[in-house]
Amino acid sequence: MGNTHRYVAFLSLIIFPLLMIIAISFREGNFATGSLIPENPSLEHWKLALGFSVTNADGSVTPPPFPVLTWLWNSIKVAGISSILIVCLSTTSAYAFARMRFKGKSTILKAMMIFQMFPAVLALVAIYALFDKLGQYIPFLGLNTHGGLIFSYLGGIALHVWTIKGYFETIDGSLEEAAALDGATPWQAFRLVLLPLSVPILAVVFILSFIMVVGEVPVASLLLSDVTRTH
Repeated sequence: MGNTHRYVAFLSLIIFPLLMIIAISFREGNFATGSLIPENPSLEHWKLALGFSVTNADGSVTPPPFPVLTWLWNSIKVAGISSILIVCLSTTSAYAFARMRFKGKSTILKAMMIFQMFPAVLALVAIYALFDKLGQYIPFLGLNTHGGLIFSYLGGIALHVWTIKGYFETIDGSLEEAAALDGATPWQAFRLVLLPLSVPILAVVFILSFIMVVGEVPVASLLLSDVTRTH
């Protein structure tokens, strides 16, 4: 019984501040004091937070302080496209390293992992100079473009290549050999045999990539000077 009371007290300490924050968000005006349940609930703070204007009682209009919905859409779009491209590049690269034999394969894999160990902030100056120059020849991949930002994120696929490669190596190669005996080309064996068996790891890589892009700030702040752009 004593443990139950302690657990309830501990949860109350955690949950009560959250409930107060939610309650304050439903109060009118800038009132931070009052009961847990507002007397006159209002959605004006939520509207402003989501980028909608609010008409006050005196007829005046309060504009939203930030274009939150535009920022949210930009984040989802960039993260979604980046994650899809990262999965595609990582999957094909991992297949080459897992199934093919070529000179320098081990060296390339090790070099990729070593470069991935260094954070992107160490190369911010080089990244800026690179995309500044690239934008002169390919405008949609230059500075202050979503294309350039997405392209920069494609450089962080080394860890995903290693992850998918390890998963591919757990799949018996005899399945692809059997497909080849039935007349399948290497591409067909990859697409129809290997990929369906690799859906779990591809989903993991997509989710991790999406989270990484959404939470990444330094490179995005460097390459995008206009945060309200939609392209």
